[in-house]
Amino acid sequence: MGSVQESLKAEAPGSESQPSAAQGAVARVPAAQATAEHVTAVHQQGFDSLGPTVHSTVVASGREVNFIDEGDAGWQPLLFLGGAGTTVRAFGLLEFARSLREQLQVRVLSVERNGLGQTPFNPTVGFAEYSADVWSLLDSLGIDKVSVVAISGGGPYAAQLAAAHPGRVRSLHLACAFSEYLDGPGARYDVAAVAADPVAWWKFPADSPVHRIPGFDDSVVEEATRGVFARGRDVAPEGLVQAFDLYSTVPLPELGAVHAPAFLYWGRADSTVPLAHLKTWRSALPNVIEERIYDGEGHDVQYRHWDQILADVAHLGGVLVVNDGGNTILATPGRAQEILDSGGSLGLAAWG
Repeated sequence: MGSVQESLKAEAPGSESQPSAAQGAVARVPAAQATAEHVTAVHQQGFDSLGPTVHSTVVASGREVNFIDEGDAGWQPLLFLGGAGTTVRAFGLLEFARSLREQLQVRVLSVERNGLGQTPFNPTVGFAEYSADVWSLLDSLGIDKVSVVAISGGGPYAAQLAAAHPGRVRSLHLACAFSEYLDGPGARYDVAAVAADPVAWWKFPADSPVHRIPGFDDSVVEEATRGVFARGRDVAPEGLVQAFDLYSTVPLPELGAVHAPAFLYWGRADSTVPLAHLKTWRSALPNVIEERIYDGEGHDVQYRHWDQILADVAHLGGVLVVNDGGNTILATPGRAQEILDSGGSLGLAAWG
């Protein structure tokens, strides 16, 4: 294969009889004798990314916002809203499918919410102000229409964004997304407990498929502590307190004008944001074209089926991500069913 190690194993001319320093050791070519035949070109020219880069800018309100912008300017823009208490770098937890995202040419933007991560808390910034700042940022970047993707506690923020400018929403994708207070399980949280042990709050069950993603568990620890402690504090973060208050007191806005195609993704066994929330979204949105409900799955659907969400953003439905055990395939529903019936499974080949 012409690897660096193989090149190093090649001995200098006339040195065939010279033993290596130790049995099995790599014979090194003296610098004076190194020639072109001992050099292997390295394809990496720049640095590999360590995760989303956080940018800061001042928007029309005069407020400074922290945001990420991952992908080329000409790609399909996706506005990402993470779960409750997450920072703008939470999107990095979904970059295990970066290769697919880049192949589909999806550009991801996200704006950090009030009082989380490195964004200072401003008591005057609620749903409406956050929404205005996001749209102002998109204006400054020359982005008109955008696909909005929200997971878990990002749901109410997505609703406010869509209600503010329904004509600018290309598509809406809600994955196990909280809607409004339904007086059901998981609707209220103990903020103090979350602040005391944010990692435990983030922790997924032992049988969750997310543990198969290399580095996921450690990245969760980093995100959990960044969300709560990035600016240093010894009390519950004001941003998280405010978010939970908004979740429990502010109903969904009127969404009848949001005619963009909407996609709902849910685990039938989700006890954190149960299926009752899907029904609420279905009633509130006039154009739900896909409900992807997964039997036996819980509050990790947004990770397990992130590949499908990306495909829906790129193709607006009609294409399923499946694998035959070795290959990832974007297939029409009919072809996808054939692959599944032959022993394949949903999602990237890595899941299979």
